[in-house]
Amino acid sequence: MKKILLLVSMVAFTFALNVNLYTCGASVSGNEVTFDVCMDSDDAVGGIQFTFDGGASGLSLTGASGGLAGDAGFTVSTSPSGTVLGFSFTGAQIPVSSGDVLVSLTGSFTDGFSSVTTVGPTMGASDAFSTPTATPGTVTTESSQWDGASTLDGSSALPSTYSLKEAYPNPFNPTTTIDYTLRENGNVSIVVYDLMGREVKELVNEFQFADGGNVHSVVWNGTDNSGNAVASGIYLYKMVSNDFTKSHRITLMK
Repeated sequence: MKKILLLVSMVAFTFALNVNLYTCGASVSGNEVTFDVCMDSDDAVGGIQFTFDGGASGLSLTGASGGLAGDAGFTVSTSPSGTVLGFSFTGAQIPVSSGDVLVSLTGSFTDGFSSVTTVGPTMGASDAFSTPTATPGTVTTESSQWDGASTLDGSSALPSTYSLKEAYPNPFNPTTTIDYTLRENGNVSIVVYDLMGREVKELVNEFQFADGGNVHSVVWNGTDNSGNAVASGIYLYKMVSNDFTKSHRITLMK
């Protein structure tokens, strides 16, 4: 399953806060439901505000508890319409996270609700995550399918592992796609080399979230780092992320 993310803000610095939010659990008792919202982050978080969308369930939030926010001593409040606001009176912060529960949200839904709907955290115009120095971060969100019971079908439930797939098509002309997955958040490098080991094209060089095993993709258009078309022939593409290294051969035919 390929990820579909909502990008809500952008900052120019690679060291700025990056956050990914998704629903990672649900438990139901009668007409009451608790959703666990998980977070990936690459820096400490000093304040949170997001909206939880209950889809067609008629969800009305009644409270929030636990998770990283609770461990940090955050005061977290909710509104029936889905707004979730969390901060610390003492300046405490939520540490870097990789798939941990940020907060558990409790609510009630329409009597007899049993259809499938899309639920999950979203970011409205007034919502934001910030560092302890109040610098806003870049936030992405993922939705899940919910059937009204203790079942979630979303990308966050996928097993997370490292992989570098065979490019397709291969041989190719003029473009080819390379899919890969991540087990952990971290810096990712994917570079194309010629058979002499010389760098031809840097395709990826950035921090990325694992996203629960979702497939990431990058396209090579057969050019080098200067934008010049390369000659037909065999090339290698290599991925490095944390302790994972793998490479494959690819053939450009003109």
